[in-house]
Amino acid sequence: MTAQPFKTIVLDLLQQGHRDEAVFWQGLDETERTAIGTPELWSAKDHIAHRTFWYQKLILKLTAALHHKEVSSDEESDEQLNSKNFEQHKLRSWPAIHSEYEQIYAELVKLAEQFSEEDLTVPGRFAWISGEWPLYAAFLGNCYEHDQEHLAQYYSDRNDLTRAIEIRERCVNRIMQAEVPGWAKGSFLYNLACFYAQQNQPGKAVQLLQEAVTLSPHFEEQLKRDPDLAALRDQSI
Repeated sequence: MTAQPFKTIVLDLLQQGHRDEAVFWQGLDETERTAIGTPELWSAKDHIAHRTFWYQKLILKLTAALHHKEVSSDEESDEQLNSKNFEQHKLRSWPAIHSEYEQIYAELVKLAEQFSEEDLTVPGRFAWISGEWPLYAAFLGNCYEHDQEHLAQYYSDRNDLTRAIEIRERCVNRIMQAEVPGWAKGSFLYNLACFYAQQNQPGKAVQLLQEAVTLSPHFEEQLKRDPDLAALRDQSI
């Protein structure tokens, strides 16, 4: 059986994530859609403004890559950029934020379609975007997984852990069913383990970490120093 092209996998996951986003918005009432958040408790539109911002950052890098150029790294930390973006957009209307998100998402998909299979799969070809990993890792992590994490975060912040777990589990299940390497699957399992550790569910966290390390052994060293896993240090992993 011929392996599925990575471009198809990337585009399919982006589309599935976009459909999840539509379901999310449809499930909110007008008060929830228009709510103004705080730095400690982001509103629904804060989450989407945040993701739009990082889509835009990735689009700049991808556009430069297509023209064989690089984009210099930000001098500000991610935390500083996120804080600044929150303040800039917190009072904007839901229609404006949602419209911009849809526009930027369409632009991102259009750019993804322009990269060849080789561009997406050769490790380190665009090191200033995806480091030592192939470019498709940026789409899987910085787009698909990042979006799913924010959908889950919205619900976990509001004590709807059942909904948050459903989103995180579905996100990982899609990756486990996709034709991607073990290290990619291990990465998603590792992040899900961190989520469960933060939710004080050590049993599930340990099981997922064991699976993650089996698929991607480099996580064995990382879990020893990851602050998200501090509570699990004395358990057998």
